[in-house]
Amino acid sequence: MIISNKILLASFAAATIFVSCNNQTPQEKATDSMEHATDKAADANEDAAKTAEELAQKDTEVTLYSNKAAANAAIASVKAPTLSNDKAKELYTKLGKTWVDRINADDPDKALDTEKALLDIKNEIEKNAAEGKITAADQKNIMDYQSDCLAAIKAAV
Repeated sequence: MIISNKILLASFAAATIFVSCNNQTPQEKATDSMEHATDKAADANEDAAKTAEELAQKDTEVTLYSNKAAANAAIASVKAPTLSNDKAKELYTKLGKTWVDRINADDPDKALDTEKALLDIKNEIEKNAAEGKITAADQKNIMDYQSDCLAAIKAAV
């Protein structure tokens, strides 16, 4: 009986301590709950803002890659010009590959480099035509190809 009295007293003491520790007024309890809810709301708002930012970034990526895919498909659909010799075919190939590189440039420096390369190829075409390495018809066909590529890209994106 002494042991059960000790257990009973220990249980009563523990319950008293628990009740006295949780002896908040309704106002204090409401204030604590409000602070907790406010903190949770701020955390949720922060998470939502981060998620919205991530979604906006993903949306931009989707648009960017969709435009790249459409531009690449447009270039692929442009009919190859009829050319008379290997030099003309080499210039046409170089031009087409550079357009593809321009479409797929991932940063401004690469884009600028490919823009310069396109200009250099145009000058190379003119030089080869002037030197008689390609015919005037080849030059026209390659430049028409370039115009067709540009028109296809603009129509696709």
